[in-house]
Amino acid sequence: MNEANLFIPPEIRNAPEHPLADIADEQQGDSASAQGLGLRISGIVKRIVPIDHTTSWAYWWCVPGRLLLPEDVTLLQTDYARVESILAKLVWLWGGHFIGAETSKDVLNWQQVLELARENQLSPDVIDIDFFPLTVQTNELQGNVAVTPAHWHIEFFQLEVTPGGYKLQEPKKVCGCQIWTGKPFIKQLDTGEATVRYDLSIAQPADMTIPPWQALSGVN
Repeated sequence: MNEANLFIPPEIRNAPEHPLADIADEQQGDSASAQGLGLRISGIVKRIVPIDHTTSWAYWWCVPGRLLLPEDVTLLQTDYARVESILAKLVWLWGGHFIGAETSKDVLNWQQVLELARENQLSPDVIDIDFFPLTVQTNELQGNVAVTPAHWHIEFFQLEVTPGGYKLQEPKKVCGCQIWTGKPFIKQLDTGEATVRYDLSIAQPADMTIPPWQALSGVN
């Protein structure tokens, strides 16, 4: 049996379905023009996040710059506890590193993350999660190899009311958490000396999204 099945059981890995059954395909037009024709375009999509090479889970993600419908916000609110429960398991297993405007520190559990968010005057309405796969990059000019292990980058957002729905509050406060499966480092080619570096920024997020009007089949 895959250990991830015991760690994060299948029944909590699927995101709930969107309450609107008649959402138009985004390819029929952009949000503004579609709404002008009486169509209601959702501002969220399902995002698939890997746990390991065989197991993934899904959550609802706010498309940047898109208006959120009241139904979108209701779905985000009702699904929030499930998303938190999965992130809490990941932090429990690997630990995390909280990132705030004035506070950055290691954490051992999800409750510490929430306490630090409150200390940074933020009560999150929405969670965004990027998964970055293992990345190895050689820099011949600098004579080193940079390695970033697989990790999750979590950001907290707040919502504000806007005509027709909701939007992500701007400017966004710096607040979130990283969960690393190992330490990122640079290793010198000539000496073999290794230095831990959390500022490498060589990995790109793995982005797999599913529009609300399509069935989700990639979570296992």
